[in-house]
Amino acid sequence: MPFSRPLNALGTEIVYDSGEYPRLLDKALAKIGWDSLQAELQRRRAAGELVGSGIAIFVEKGGLGPLDGARVTVDGTGAVELVTGGSAVGQGFATAMAQICAGTIGIDYRRVRVVSGQTDRIQYGIGAHASRASVMTGSATHAAALKARAKALDVAASLLQATPDELDIVDGIVVQRDRPGGGSISLAEIARHLAPDSRTLGERDPGLTAEGWFRTEHMTYPYGVQIGVVRVDADTGQATVERFLLAYDIGRSINPMLVEGQLVGGFVQGLGGALYEEFRYDERGEPLCVTLADYLLPTVRETPAVEVLVTEDAPSPLNPLGIKSVGEGGINGVGAVIAAAIDDAIGISGAVTRLPATPQRIKALLRAAATKRAAE
Repeated sequence: MPFSRPLNALGTEIVYDSGEYPRLLDKALAKIGWDSLQAELQRRRAAGELVGSGIAIFVEKGGLGPLDGARVTVDGTGAVELVTGGSAVGQGFATAMAQICAGTIGIDYRRVRVVSGQTDRIQYGIGAHASRASVMTGSATHAAALKARAKALDVAASLLQATPDELDIVDGIVVQRDRPGGGSISLAEIARHLAPDSRTLGERDPGLTAEGWFRTEHMTYPYGVQIGVVRVDADTGQATVERFLLAYDIGRSINPMLVEGQLVGGFVQGLGGALYEEFRYDERGEPLCVTLADYLLPTVRETPAVEVLVTEDAPSPLNPLGIKSVGEGGINGVGAVIAAAIDDAIGISGAVTRLPATPQRIKALLRAAATKRAAE
């Protein structure tokens, strides 16, 4: 690593940035208890059940460039405004950006107000598609926050008669590293010292504010392992996912709860495509699925409890935070895992060649297999 592939995706050359693929596979197999699982499935099949397992290993892409920017401003109350060109589409964008900004400066993330998607506040931004928000907008936020932090420490150093490298920012207060009881000053006070009419402004530009940009030529490449167990009803052909494991290495996790939520949400979407969702037409081209009574979606009843294993074994060398991405990782392998598990359950390798694997299609596979066995 990095490992170049003779391929192109979304206008950029594919260069795998980092990866510990065998390690993730080992961790996933250990997490689900692969050997004991296979023994249990063999026992159940011997008792007449149609049950099987499937596994998928994949590499995803994220962090599409080429450029993203952000602006950080600390006001006279110590509150922080972060203006970005990113987009919040329900993925926890504001929380993640606030955490990156706060962690970089040295404040509570709840003091950060994130402004996104407002073209009157920032002129450039290309949204949150292609799993790019955490990598691109997050790295731009990090760059802007570093500049704001450096400016704050420079001002504090002159006021506290110290050097910037002797200072740190803890909970919004600039303190002296080696003198816990020494002089200190809040970011709010520093922002007031940087007001345009402040007598201590000197030759500095007014305002505790900074703009940051992040550029990249290549995307990041997170990767995952997914394992599932499926039971097939021999009478109806209905496939039921009993167990599913999502293992994913994202380089670095900003917010583990958001990461897990996105992975599980992606799995449910993949479950729908694998077993239920199908937009059908009749011979005249008329749609047959015009209501949710015809177009099936998985509900809580059809969704198993999903096991999630998030690792950070291979941080990306392409950005200072080591972030990769997670937005699309939950869905990638689901169809392949479920198809392979159905093949294993009915004992026919490569049987499922079309998704969704509806009860009618699985029943047809079972009938074909029974006919073949009778002929033999």
